[in-house]
Amino acid sequence: MNPSAAATTPSAPANQPRGLFDVLARYFKRIRTTWISSLTLRTITLIVVGSVIAMMLTGAIIVNQIKSAVYSQTVSLNIEQFATDAQIAQDRFGVTSSPTTAQSQRIALELVSSMYDPARGLIGAVLLRSPGQVNPDSAILEPATATTTKVRSLVTDELREAVRSGDHIAWQSVAIANPDGSTQPGIVIGTQITVPASGTYELYAAYSMQTQEDLLGTTFRALALAMVGLIVIISLISWIVMSLVLKPIRAASQNARLLTEGDFNSRMVVHGSDELAQLGKSFNTMAESLEEQFTRLERMSAIQTDFVSAVSHELRTPVTTIRMAGQLIYDKREDLPPALKRSAELQHSQLNNLDAMLSDLLEISRYDAGGMSLVGEKADIAEIARQVIKLSEPLALDNGVIVELDVTGDTEAEVEPLRVERIIRNLVVNALEHAEGRPVKVSIVGGRTAIAVQVQDHGVGISPEQAKQVFERFWRADSSRVRKSGGTGLGLTIAREDALIHGGKLEATGELGVGSTFLLTLPRSPGAAFTKPLALEPPQPYVIPELEPASGAVSEPEPLLVDSGVAAASEASVATAVLIDDETVIPAVHSVDNTVADSPGSSDSPAATEAKNE
Repeated sequence: MNPSAAATTPSAPANQPRGLFDVLARYFKRIRTTWISSLTLRTITLIVVGSVIAMMLTGAIIVNQIKSAVYSQTVSLNIEQFATDAQIAQDRFGVTSSPTTAQSQRIALELVSSMYDPARGLIGAVLLRSPGQVNPDSAILEPATATTTKVRSLVTDELREAVRSGDHIAWQSVAIANPDGSTQPGIVIGTQITVPASGTYELYAAYSMQTQEDLLGTTFRALALAMVGLIVIISLISWIVMSLVLKPIRAASQNARLLTEGDFNSRMVVHGSDELAQLGKSFNTMAESLEEQFTRLERMSAIQTDFVSAVSHELRTPVTTIRMAGQLIYDKREDLPPALKRSAELQHSQLNNLDAMLSDLLEISRYDAGGMSLVGEKADIAEIARQVIKLSEPLALDNGVIVELDVTGDTEAEVEPLRVERIIRNLVVNALEHAEGRPVKVSIVGGRTAIAVQVQDHGVGISPEQAKQVFERFWRADSSRVRKSGGTGLGLTIAREDALIHGGKLEATGELGVGSTFLLTLPRSPGAAFTKPLALEPPQPYVIPELEPASGAVSEPEPLLVDSGVAAASEASVATAVLIDDETVIPAVHSVDNTVADSPGSSDSPAATEAKNE
């Protein structure tokens, strides 16, 4: 015998209840889901349950009334028949004034023998001598009908006491035993009879109620079948009515889905002039209104798009000419007086902003026209990010911001490098402008199916409501904020479109006063399904590091150590700390690059870092 098999055998019964519980849980969950999602099922069920309860209450009342009436009528008839038989017996005993004991015995035997008529429910009788009488010598024997029913055993002491207590007829319900061991309902009726020269006797007759019981059983079965048939009919009628009522509602739901999908030609078929027809007419009116409004908005949007595209194209040539002329003036600014030199610099800056604005407008108009196509090639997204950070160093210096780059995993994917560069540049520049001098971290993680680029700052931050609008055109969280790098308000909109054309996703979250997080996720192949390597989470509150006071006006530069979590700490240079009026001021610092190699064969060593200082 296999010991392991023997050891695992007892665990099977223990797992069985759990498996049964899971099956029942799934079954009830499926029922609950069906119940919640089906108005027809709920309505028919409630109607049927209400009908069943009503019919059961009504049936119980009817059956009780019928049963009471049948039993009362049958008992009354049996008592009348018994009273007649008892009176006839008393008359026969009184025919002879002084009968002998033998005569009285013969009359008694004939009496109980004649009291057997199954057709009218009479199944036997017995004549019993009343106790407490003297003169036992003249007493007759207590005869009983010779049948299988033992009438003597059905007579109870309570019934005999009731018969002796007065000159009237008394009766009692009993269960009569059948030869097969079963019982049938019945009654025993008794009264007193005087036998001359023998004393007082008690006459008891047993009547069967089985015929009435069978009649009531047939009635109950007929009522039950009628109830079942009625329930079926009610269910069928309810289903038909619900189908008729819900048909236009389902049609309205289907047409509403078509409207949400852009099919504004969908209409409901209207029959008659009832409430459902009014619903159809109202829906059709709404659909026509939506179609008109959408057509008008679509026409206005097309006009606006054509206008922006046309103006952008028409302005491109004169702006280029003005830029060329301005560039000549800017190049000779050192030969100009101070006032003209400043004007030349301002002109050069604003012409650059105007050119960028026109480029953004042309780009967004191309997206609106649906004329964009992706030219993909293998590229290292981490390397693209490094180039973007390097080009953004002047803005980082101007804002006094540290940029930290953290790379993990294989970051190569099939993308269009220029579009990815534009996305990362928009995110990095946006973070630098709103970081308020606090560090900005760029994290790049290569997953199995996608690559994530996360740009996180600890500046003014955005609220969850603002995060939903940050990618809308020309939207700014604070319109009064002065942007140092210019911009049109289209940068994040274009970045999102660039992410979507790759089949990726660009998301944002944050918290006011804490910072913001932008997460770009790109599949390794355009349009492929992917799982996000990073989750979108708001930044943690920034804790300003405590610095030791400098021992002079200028301190020696010290390296900044950054731990990537996998490799050793990397080295980066920082600007010198200057002590001014007992306050330590740290000027701008350059980017800190913490790169974790994906494999030994990667171009970056397992703990490679780069420090850029200028």
